[in-house]
Parts: sequence; C-alpha cells; structure tokens
Amino acid sequence: MGAIFRAASGVIVWLGEETYDTAAAMELPRKIRRYWPSLLRDPTELTRPEKTPEECPRWGRGAWPSFIMLLTRPWFRRLWVIQEVVCAKEIVVACGTATCAWDDFVALVKTIETTHISQGVSQILGSRTAAQYISFMQELRSITEQGTKQAVKDYANEESLAPYVLTMAKDCEATDHRDKLFAFHHIVRLWTRPDYRVPINNLYLLFAAQYLQRIAYAISEFSCDEATLCRRQWEFIYSGGQCNQRLELPSWVPDWSIAWKVRPLWFKSTCYAAGGPDIREINPLAELDPTGNPRLRLPLQVKLFDRVLAVGSDSLQLTQHGSHALSEALRNWLFANMALLHRNRGKTSPYPDQHVAIACTITAEQVNGQHITADEATTKYDLLLELLRQSDPEQDSEPLQDSLELERMCHSIVSFLRGRVFYITERGFYGLAQVGVAWGDTIAVPRGAPLPLLVRPTLGIGHKIQEYRMLCDTFVHGIMDGQAWTDGQLISSDILLV
Repeated sequence: MGAIFRAASGVIVWLGEETYDTAAAMELPRKIRRYWPSLLRDPTELTRPEKTPEECPRWGRGAWPSFIMLLTRPWFRRLWVIQEVVCAKEIVVACGTATCAWDDFVALVKTIETTHISQGVSQILGSRTAAQYISFMQELRSITEQGTKQAVKDYANEESLAPYVLTMAKDCEATDHRDKLFAFHHIVRLWTRPDYRVPINNLYLLFAAQYLQRIAYAISEFSCDEATLCRRQWEFIYSGGQCNQRLELPSWVPDWSIAWKVRPLWFKSTCYAAGGPDIREINPLAELDPTGNPRLRLPLQVKLFDRVLAVGSDSLQLTQHGSHALSEALRNWLFANMALLHRNRGKTSPYPDQHVAIACTITAEQVNGQHITADEATTKYDLLLELLRQSDPEQDSEPLQDSLELERMCHSIVSFLRGRVFYITERGFYGLAQVGVAWGDTIAVPRGAPLPLLVRPTLGIGHKIQEYRMLCDTFVHGIMDGQAWTDGQLISSDILLV
C-alpha cells in the first residue's frame, strides 16, 4: 500500500458524506488563510473578537461549531489512513463535494488545539484528539523522503520511530488488529513480513520477545545510548499489564488490540527514576510448556516495597462534554478518596504533611512530562480545589482570574487521573494505579526502571524464583526518585513475570 500511495500524484482524504453545514466548515480553512493569516502566527487572536476580520465568523459562531464537529469524524482514528497521508505527494481534504487544501486544514486544527485544549475538540477527556493524530501523521510525513531508510532501520536503533508509532497506533481503529504491527511496514518496519496466518496472540507474543531481545543485544554489544534503549524496553513493558489486556497473553506482553485505558505516566516524560540509575537490559526467558508451545517469562531484579491496603472504589471517568461535567466528576472522585483516607486515618504515615502528599500524588509530580516540586504541586492542587469550589452551584464565590488557564491546568491533572484509582499501602504511602488493582497486590520496584509495578503472585514457584503477574505501572509518592533502592533494609529479589 505504501508503494501505491507514493506512486500516486495525489491523495484525497475523504471525511465522509456532507451535512447541511459542512460546506461552510470546509470553506473556513481557506478563509482563514486568505483573510486572517495572522491567526496562524498568533493563535491567541482566536478569542479576541476585535482581531476577527469581517470576512470570518467570530470564534464559536458561524462555521466554527461545524468545523469542530468535522474533527470528531471516524477518519482521524483509522489506522490505514496514516499511510495515505504519510506517503502521499499532494493531499486534498474532502467532505461530500466540498474540498480544501490539507495544509490549510492542518494549520487551522493546530491553531484551535493550541488555544482551546479544553473546549470540545476531544470527545472524551484523555482520548486522542484529531490534532494529535494529525501531528503524528505530519511528523511521519516530514521524514517521508527518508522513509525507506526509516523502514529498514532496526527498532533497536536510537533514532527509530518505532516507539512513537506503537504508542499512537494503539489508539487507532482497525478491523484486524494484527495491522497494528503490519500497517506501518513501509514507514517503520516492526515485523519482518506481514503474515495474516499467524494467530494474533502468537504475533503479539513473538513481537514482544523479539523487540526486547534486539534492544537487549544492542545495549550489551554496541556503542549506543544505553539509557535511551533501556528506557525504550521499559516503556514497552509498561504498555502491557493485566489491566491493559483483552487477549490471553503473558502479563508483560502489550495487547495492541485495545486502546489506551489511561494516559501513560511515562509518555514524553523522563522525570521518574524509581529503580535508581542502573542500566540493565531485559531479556525474556524462553522454554516449552508441557504441551510443546513456547512459554516466555520475564526475569526482573526488584525490591518488593509494600502492599496495597485500600483502594478507591471508583476510577475517574468522564463521559459527558463541558467544564461542568469535568468539575462534577473530579469533585466526586476527590470526595470518595478523601473518605478513603478518613477511614484509614489511624495508620502510620511516612508523610510529614498529608495535604502536600495528596497534592503530589494527585498531580503525579509532573505537568506535561516536566517534573514539578512539592510546592508547585501543592499550589496547583490548591487552585484545583478552589476551581471546584467556584464551579459548585451551591457555593457563592467570585470567579477566579485566568479561568481558561485554570481549566487547562485542571485538564492536565485530570488527564492522568482519568481511568485511575487512588490507593493507600500498608506502610501508609499514597499511590495512583489503574482500575483492577486490589487489596494485597504488591508494589515491586525493578532495578533501573523509571516506574514501579503493581504485581500479583501466582501459585507457581520454579527454581526458587517467585512468579508474578504484572497488573500495571504505578505512581507512589515518596519512592519515585530511587528511594527504594537506596533503602538498605529492603532486600532485592529475583522474580519472574508470567
């Protein structure tokens, strides 16, 4: 398919049938380029009515709502359209009979995303927006001229786009989910040769083993950026976990057939070092089970830090549009977890200030991948509480300044909380994890890993090594900078993930 698109003089991106208002929406990018080019240089003009030319509608009026609705069409989430865009020489966007230039369309989408992250572009908070898919396509498109080199470049290469492609492809829609590995064959070669005869479980299992083994070999044998490649291994493993699987797979093998349930803590972030500075390549162990089928287990050296004592009953979910729905969902989530803390208030706490500890946990000590201090986390948490109080219809309060900026901050925090639960450990630590963790689950901190894991022991013990099933990665306030591995009282253990 990639060769076909490259050979074509142009590609038409067809968003679907037109409705009564799509013609005006499709005309909008052309109008902006012609009458309002300064908007593309300064997106803040979008919300300043005095800057709007008379030839263009003011933000929120005229064709703007219709254009926003175009961005919710299924085309943006389909897997195979990525190759259409990346390999095409020229692109025209069409909706029914109305058309516009791809570059004009992209420029306007980026402008809207820049200025109005929280005002309706994303259908459900935490899901990929049209702008994110388009940005992904454009980044791949920018290297089209060297696409052949990228395709044959091994994913153990430090410059490979494979990790980025895998992360984005997981959210895309496909009829056959083997295409999550096959559809990028002419852009980034994830699999030697597409073969639809391979059962999907086997494909994902063999790919996981091959991916980790090749990177481990590169770390041990070649002069390379070992830290980058080691982190690449961990990000791949964090994509797995029983909480993120639908197919029957070893718990450490990513299931590419389902979309992300939560925003990954590690995505575009290097602010965690729970396992300390050591660099250790990870290699699966292969053996045959009693039936003769391959069995792969993942050996890890870990410190078993603590166990889960109590878990919040509800994860943060958002199924409706609007700032009111966001505030209400977040208010209910926080109230439930404050009640959880109250029920366990007699437990010994490692934190000198509970309010600060809650703030650091709720914010995951980062904003858009950048580490924030305890003071910064507390400030953001306090502003969040004030914003929720202000949005409570039963409260009579003055509006806060920079409400748009505050709403963006709220979305940034909620993007991590969505789909996650708050929990308390037996030693009194606070953490965030995905739905599916339970009382008694163990926090394991692998040596050299950015994030801890939540694991659950199995009944099997072989060669005196404990076997666990991985549930998900986790954030635990107080151990994200290597504290577990500098604690001499904690003994390291060798475990196997199965």
